[in-house]
Amino acid sequence: MNKNKVRQLWNKLFQNTILNNTRILIQSFAFRLFVQLIYFVILTRTFGPERYGLYVGVIAFISIFIPFASWGSGEILIKNVSRNQSLFGESWGTAILKTLIFGSIFILIVLIVFSVSPISGISIYSIFFLALANLILMKVSDLARDAFVSVGMLKYAARVIVILSINRFLASLAFVVFFEFPTLLIWSILYCLATLVTTIISCILVVKIIGYPRFKLPEVTQELRQGFAFSIDVSAQNIYNDLDKSMLAKMSTAQAAGIYGAAYNILSVALIPLQSILIASFRDFFQQGTAGIKSSFNLCKKLLPLATGYSLLAIAGIFIFAPLLPKLIGANYSDSVVALMWLSPVIFFSTVRSFAASTLTGANYQSTRSVMQVAIAILNGILNFWLIPLYQWHGAIWATLISEVLLMLSLWICVYMYSRS
Repeated sequence: MNKNKVRQLWNKLFQNTILNNTRILIQSFAFRLFVQLIYFVILTRTFGPERYGLYVGVIAFISIFIPFASWGSGEILIKNVSRNQSLFGESWGTAILKTLIFGSIFILIVLIVFSVSPISGISIYSIFFLALANLILMKVSDLARDAFVSVGMLKYAARVIVILSINRFLASLAFVVFFEFPTLLIWSILYCLATLVTTIISCILVVKIIGYPRFKLPEVTQELRQGFAFSIDVSAQNIYNDLDKSMLAKMSTAQAAGIYGAAYNILSVALIPLQSILIASFRDFFQQGTAGIKSSFNLCKKLLPLATGYSLLAIAGIFIFAPLLPKLIGANYSDSVVALMWLSPVIFFSTVRSFAASTLTGANYQSTRSVMQVAIAILNGILNFWLIPLYQWHGAIWATLISEVLLMLSLWICVYMYSRS
């Protein structure tokens, strides 16, 4: 195939709106990846496996509450505005109010939990700044991104991602340049400030390009049930993504948590293209879903082959390049190579089940999806409670793999049954 034909094929491929938006998002996520890599290396080398494991455990616990911090407002915003753009101001304003209210509640819960059951070596102030950054500031920034997604302006959604990356890069740079004795508290404050600046800039961008939010406090109580369905779905996902890290920190050793956490962070990097195509197509799944699950399923069938092809290439890439990991983050993380290889099939399982999940959500079967997610999350907790004391991070890997396979199968069974009926 000559160069002209390759160029024509490439141009034809990205004439597709979803794939073109995916390309834009991948570029922004790639920049975010570069920044994450920088402060990932900084933190792992500065704190070492033990202190980094404690940090991972705290972040993992806070992450359990992140989906509830906005009570599914981002997904509802995209759903409502993608079907009726005149609802933007009201939907965005309501989403911000929900985030401020529910985010504050969950920050209080996090502080109470760590006050009653503190982790040695981590102050309550560090936990407060990390919780504030993740449960309010970052969620409002995510709402700005979702605002652009809801009206089909993925270019600006990508800019929000880039703004966050730039600010966190500056925070990580300040962390190593201006502080002779860097501590977790200092990093927590810098992380929080970087997220605050991102939130302010992102919201200003939305106001200038789309419009102002309209705040109506009585609207906060609307669609709470649907918002809970979205929240519990993402929360369940976070539970079997992050609960194992918290349990490793508590039930095993901080070093085991650091080894497993480092491997899982690298795995998250490989999932960036999948995350991009899911964000780019989310609005389209809602629009197709108005005609029923068969329409959203048809969209799924168009996108799934490309995504699964990437997942297989990513797994192969991990096996090739994983041995280089200790050279990047230090010899103390040599066991993370084995952990990463064992975790790599998660990329394929996550890809296949994510498109089944989007098919159900787009066709208004979010409750079914949430029930499946919760059931598997409970199973994942039981498996971790059983396997981690016996096999440490090896047990956490087996719990993750079993959970991913069962969730993938259960969601596709639901898609098949609903589409047949």
